[in-house]
Amino acid sequence: KARLRGVVFDMDGTLTVPVIDFPAMYKAVLGEDQYLSVKALNPSGIDILHHIQSWSPPLQQKAYQIIADFERQGNDRLQIMPGAAELCGFLDSKKIRRGLITRNVKDSVDIF
Repeated sequence: KARLRGVVFDMDGTLTVPVIDFPAMYKAVLGEDQYLSVKALNPSGIDILHHIQSWSPPLQQKAYQIIADFERQGNDRLQIMPGAAELCGFLDSKKIRRGLITRNVKDSVDIF
């Protein structure tokens, strides 16, 4: 019988209730016109970090700062997903390791 050794979580929508206004963040990074163009090409969602990889370093730095600002504002409204604390407590009681994988800024991760 295999034993569960660990669980890896994501943050937004898994451990935390999503509070970031992603369309507003994308518009702030891309500008209204480019946002609408990128959204039309990617109706299932925008991978903003992938999108800005091809930008010049100064533009990337500005984009990362905008993203970090949105995430910091989200930290002020951070809510733990209902049941997440209990689940983590259960995993701890069974000595099942927990991991976190996210693309959030370090300040958001440090809250945990």
